Amino acid sequence: MILASTATAGFSGLVAEETSHSGTNVLGTSWDLTVVRLYAQLENAGDRLDAVFGSADNGLVIGTTAEFYQNAAGGDSSLQINAALFGVYNSVEYDTFVTIGSYNSTGDALLVQAVDFSNFSTEVTTDNGTWVVTPDDIQGEGAGGLVMIGQFSFAAGTGGLDSMYGNVNLQGSSADGTVWEALDQWVEVPAPGALALLGLAGLAGRRRRRG
Repeated sequence: MILASTATAGFSGLVAEETSHSGTNVLGTSWDLTVVRLYAQLENAGDRLDAVFGSADNGLVIGTTAEFYQNAAGGDSSLQINAALFGVYNSVEYDTFVTIGSYNSTGDALLVQAVDFSNFSTEVTTDNGTWVVTPDDIQGEGAGGLVMIGQFSFAAGTGGLDSMYGNVNLQGSSADGTVWEALDQWVEVPAPGALALLGLAGLAGRRRRRG
C-alpha cells in the first residue's frame, strides 16, 4: 500500500492497493486483471467519509493514461455491481466503478449526482457533482479505518497505479461530529528505485491533475 496526501483531522490520506486477479467464466472465457482500489484512510474509530466530490474551484478527476477495464455486466458505481452475477460472470466483481465503502449493490445506499462517466474508459470527472452517502449510512465508516472510494481495473500488463492520475476532494466527520474536508488529494506514486529502497512503505506527497 502507498499512502499520500495532506492529512486533516479525521482523515489521514489516500491509500492505494494494487492486486492481480484471474479466472475463467462459465462461457470458458479466461480473464486476467490488475485491480487498483483507492481508499480514504481515517484517523480514529468513529471517523467517517460521507462524500467524494468536485467543484468549480476544485475539480475531481480520476484517470489513466492506459484504459480502464469495463465489464458489460457491471456499471459506473457500486450500485450496478450485482453480486448475484459473480458465480456466472466472475470478472464482474473486478469491474471499474466508484463507491463509498461498498463493493457491490447489496445494501448499498450510495447516491451519485452530476458525475461525468461518458469517458470512463480513461477517466471520470466532475466540477459540480458528487458520490455520497448520508451520515447515518454505516458504509461510510469503512473497515479497519479504510473506506473504499473506487475500484479501477486494467487488462493485465496494460496499466496499473503507475498509469493513473487524479485530483479528489472528500468530506466526512470525526467521531465527535466535527465535519472535515480534504481538498486536492491524490496518491503519489514513487519511482521504482524509491519503492525498492522503501520496501513499499508509505510516502507523503500530493499529485495534482495534469494540466
